[in-house]
Amino acid sequence: MSTSVQSTTAGETAKPVKKKGLNRWDSPWLNAKFLTGLGMVLAIMLMGPIGRIVWEERLSYPASSPLNLPPPWAPGYDQTGLRVVEQTATVSSAATATPVAAQPDAAQSDTGEETASTTATDTSVTGGNPFAKPTAGATQGGSSVTGGNPFAKPTEGTTQNSSSVTGGNPLAKPTPQGAQQSSTQGSRQLVGAAAYARFGVPTWDHPLGTESSGRDMLAVLLVGAPRSLRIGLIAATIGMLVGVILGFTAGYMGGWVDAIIRTLSDAIIVIPVLAVLIVIGAYVKVLQIENMALLLAAFLWPAPTRYIRAQVLSMRERGYVQMARISGASSFSIMFGEMMPNMLPYIAASYTGNVSAAILAATSLEVLGLGPTRIPTLGMTIYYAISAAAILRGMWWWWGIPIAALVVVFSGLFLMTVGLDEIANPRLRGRKAAA
Repeated sequence: MSTSVQSTTAGETAKPVKKKGLNRWDSPWLNAKFLTGLGMVLAIMLMGPIGRIVWEERLSYPASSPLNLPPPWAPGYDQTGLRVVEQTATVSSAATATPVAAQPDAAQSDTGEETASTTATDTSVTGGNPFAKPTAGATQGGSSVTGGNPFAKPTEGTTQNSSSVTGGNPLAKPTPQGAQQSSTQGSRQLVGAAAYARFGVPTWDHPLGTESSGRDMLAVLLVGAPRSLRIGLIAATIGMLVGVILGFTAGYMGGWVDAIIRTLSDAIIVIPVLAVLIVIGAYVKVLQIENMALLLAAFLWPAPTRYIRAQVLSMRERGYVQMARISGASSFSIMFGEMMPNMLPYIAASYTGNVSAAILAATSLEVLGLGPTRIPTLGMTIYYAISAAAILRGMWWWWGIPIAALVVVFSGLFLMTVGLDEIANPRLRGRKAAA
């Protein structure tokens, strides 16, 4: 009885546990972080060919669209809001004006002087008697050049409607507080309407708005984002190929070959890359995407060379490498046929890191104005926005959309790097499963 129970328990324990989710086949490449990052990067890459189908590429050229149009979906930038602001501003400015009641005809006394209800409408050059005091209930409507009596104080019930050139009485007391608040509100609303009118009325023909050169921001995004990623891919690919060849050669061969390659990589890796790129970019008059990628690749190979050399030094003493040597395999076959397949996840993680570094360096040069001026990229778009003071003008869609695209690119590459690190290191996968 006990034997049957033990055999049953052993049989139940021996049953494989069915995994749920995407990684049910127990493949290290089915990593959620890696696949998410890969999807984000592929989405940026496919924006170019798909964007040409769904949107016109010519809108990314200057003078192809209206100037300074905000996105129609942005709050406070719709056409209805503009009309409301204008109507409100008109009402507020009209409320600040004081209506003048109709006054009866002035009656003169036997002495020829005006009575208290007289309305003064003199239009003399000097403004009449500068020492005469206005009577109660009188309305001064003079349009004198000097502005009338500068020392006269307005009495109760007097309404000053003078339109003098000198600005009227400089010592006059300010109007009541209610009138000032109404006037201030009206001016604020008028300023808001004028600022909105400067940008123009948005339309859904340009969903992401336009900039001061007449470029549609959606077209700039669809054209510029894949090209910025293309610069990073070309530069990282060339730099990684050189690094893999030199790293395997230095680590496996050793001796004087290792000393020369190690010395070159150590000498170049300490050079301030950005400063050198700024100097070179300033002297290159016409800079294309391929030229910039080659320029960046010249400084991207030392780091992967050192990393791969360190890995090869630890792998060349393992048993399968020694068995390949005994069997008579060539050095090339051992390096790239036996050792390299085991290092593919590590090389892929280094590659994604190089792509991020290349895009960051290219964007830094473009923001400084040293990029391809005739080709729209994300960095050059930010440069044009800074040059046109888009931040001070409130044109956030001009510089915010390229920055958001760069954040998506860097986030996707970072997730790919983390996922490839988990794929290359079984300890991280085991720790995650144990947790």
